[in-house]
Amino acid sequence: MKHPRARRGFTLVEVLMALVLLMTVATALMRSMQYSFDTKTRVSKVNDRYHEGRQVMLRITRELRMAFLRAELEEMFQEEDPPVVVRFLGEQDELYFASTAHLRMHANAKESDQSEVHYFLKASDRDSKYPGKTLYRRESARLDEKPDRGGVTWPVVDGVKELKFEYWDDTKEVGDDAWQRDWDSNDNQLLPRRVRVTLELYPPDEVGKPIRFVAQAAPRIRRPISPITMGRKSEALQERMGGAAGANPAIPPALPPAAPAGGSK
Repeated sequence: MKHPRARRGFTLVEVLMALVLLMTVATALMRSMQYSFDTKTRVSKVNDRYHEGRQVMLRITRELRMAFLRAELEEMFQEEDPPVVVRFLGEQDELYFASTAHLRMHANAKESDQSEVHYFLKASDRDSKYPGKTLYRRESARLDEKPDRGGVTWPVVDGVKELKFEYWDDTKEVGDDAWQRDWDSNDNQLLPRRVRVTLELYPPDEVGKPIRFVAQAAPRIRRPISPITMGRKSEALQERMGGAAGANPAIPPALPPAAPAGGSK
């Protein structure tokens, strides 16, 4: 039996080699974990950027589908002073119109579902981590005689590389490039058949290709709608003529009630 003191332990060289191996494995593991964390952060930023762009496109297309025009009334039918002006005016990077997509944010607010909406690009008024311009949205909860002014303006999304609106003119053939660069409802009293929206955003940290979104929206009501009913028109005509409905040749007199079937007994 050997004496305990004769047992041999680890030498200094063996201990140093073990430490070197341990540090090598730990360094590789730390680098792998750091790479995983960086990848997760980049993917999260890209996902957030995609979510940002999708939400912007959803809102723009929703409001465009609910856009409308208001018919111009004769002076005798006008109830507002000054009269309300509703206009759809679109260019390649700017658009304003009236829509019924307004949401009331405060209870008992004296607002309806109608509002003036304006989208445009300009340099950001705040510190932005993205290059390029900022998409702004202006909304006025009240329709008035100045559709291009008033309301509240706030930034929607930063880092916009391109914003383009295109307007489909169904009076032209497809081969003649029916997509127009601008549209003014004052020219034809009509909304475009479709509006194509292209939004291109810079990627996070300027790494990778720009993120591009394309969507189309078709306004449900293209022709101007009248804010007054036929009954209101008849009343206004009667007041103007100064008599009953029979005094106005445009309004026929009421017919007598029909006799019951089989004759009266």
